[in-house]
Amino acid sequence: MKLIRIILWSIILCLNVGITQIFALEAVNFDARFTQKDITKSINEVIEVLEHDYIYPEKSKLIISKLKYKLASNDFNQIDKLGAFVNELGVLIRNVSGDSYLDIMETNPFVVIGHTPVHAKQKDMENFGFEKVEILAGNIGYLKLNFFSQSVNAELRAAHAFDYLSGADAIIIDLRDVEGESISLAQYMMGFFVETNTTLANVVYDRQKQSQILKSPKKLGFEHFKQDYPVYILTSAFVSGTGEFFSYTLKNFKKAVIVGEKTMGVAVISKKQKVNEFISINIPIAFPVHPITNTNWEDEGVIPDVNIEANLSFDVSYKLAKEYLGIF
Repeated sequence: MKLIRIILWSIILCLNVGITQIFALEAVNFDARFTQKDITKSINEVIEVLEHDYIYPEKSKLIISKLKYKLASNDFNQIDKLGAFVNELGVLIRNVSGDSYLDIMETNPFVVIGHTPVHAKQKDMENFGFEKVEILAGNIGYLKLNFFSQSVNAELRAAHAFDYLSGADAIIIDLRDVEGESISLAQYMMGFFVETNTTLANVVYDRQKQSQILKSPKKLGFEHFKQDYPVYILTSAFVSGTGEFFSYTLKNFKKAVIVGEKTMGVAVISKKQKVNEFISINIPIAFPVHPITNTNWEDEGVIPDVNIEANLSFDVSYKLAKEYLGIF
């Protein structure tokens, strides 16, 4: 599941000694509030979250059994610091489950190094992640998307982009740098290339007891896009989540040729959930299933039709588009 990074350092260097002393003092005071009673309470609350929300019920049973055994054996009694507890609990649940998405973190970490950055295209409220839309020589459209933004305005921006590209004889969609987790924008964009009411995925949730079908929007796009229209999607090894959903779905509907590198293989949908004032948990809650493959891209990633280094994929796709159109 994977996404985001950056900012600020200089003032910290100037105040290093004083700040270090303050950190040490306040961290001790905070740990003094974290007791054995809090450990027991936290573990029982983690168990409740796993029983209620974790998408894999069999793994949940294994983790819960291990946690109850560790509690009964007083194996957590030697821990007197929140950081040590967070680390040990996180390692335990991942080792038992084999699930790298499960993670424990402090609800309000005392020290944060840097800040979560805002992606450049996310900040650009005019473009909503759509960096470039143009018609290349040979009447080949090019769309570079850097962010799947959760916004109605992003969908409007997508509509304007495809309207501009509607006269092109082929389209290259560049997702090599894409971030963001808006499944709805990906769903909307795919509606331009598949028939109305096509099932794009079956999203399994509620501990695999329920599912929701995602379909392509009604009356969207241009009819020639939905026929044997040449679409080339550029990928890199850093594409994950929604970018993979978009690429994998169109690839397996045979609506697009994937050019570039195998993607990261993150299909599981996770959420960060507060357990209590001390800890939170990152927990998988759902996963999509493609109607044709009856699986998804988890671990394997989206496998390119043309496997080439990401920095070469544009030139290769442009050449393929021209060859398809008979332009030499």
